[in-house]
Amino acid sequence: MPPAGAAVKKLFREITELRRSPPEGIRIQTSEEDMFDVTGIIEGPEGTPYAGGYFRVRFNFTEEFPAAPPKCWFATKLFHPNVGPTGEICVNTLKKDWKSTYGIGHILVTVKCLLIYPNPESALDEEAGKLFMEDYESYCSRARLITSVHATPRKKPEEFDTPSNPDGEQKESSEKPASTSKAVAEPVASTSKLPTPAPSTATSPPASGFFIRSNIV
Repeated sequence: MPPAGAAVKKLFREITELRRSPPEGIRIQTSEEDMFDVTGIIEGPEGTPYAGGYFRVRFNFTEEFPAAPPKCWFATKLFHPNVGPTGEICVNTLKKDWKSTYGIGHILVTVKCLLIYPNPESALDEEAGKLFMEDYESYCSRARLITSVHATPRKKPEEFDTPSNPDGEQKESSEKPASTSKAVAEPVASTSKLPTPAPSTATSPPASGFFIRSNIV
């Protein structure tokens, strides 16, 4: 059962704001027939093996939203330690760190950060996690291949014709996203302020201090 009352109004306001002034590298698609049919689109961050790809994230809102997080999964195939075989995403924002003030934009910014700094210590895809730790160059090669096959369109999605919000943040909420790593002093508030990732051709993974702590609860 979908959310109702105040939750519907909150969701409608955020969808309107995200379509009008989206964060950098993030867009959404909605259905005219069903406002709860929401798909996020994340542009693969430069300097990662996901660069050039566009990754679709589906949402399923229940009557418990926003007290409980929506169901969220990748609809686009990718090779990543924290993404399961059916697209499930391992990140605490969708579990114990969820707050009722969060919404679609917060989730998508957090997931984009996960593309930059995977956490192989909490892998849903054990093969990807092991390869990330033991042979980073091969991991990048495999991730780039799957990105090129499954996530790289001939032309970018039309949603990206809308300019990004120069501030990289939604105006509706001034609260920063929760920290996803104990090693990061301040939480990431927007993709425009994310640390510059290591080039995807590197032979070693990003510094462990930037791994996202996203253990399944």
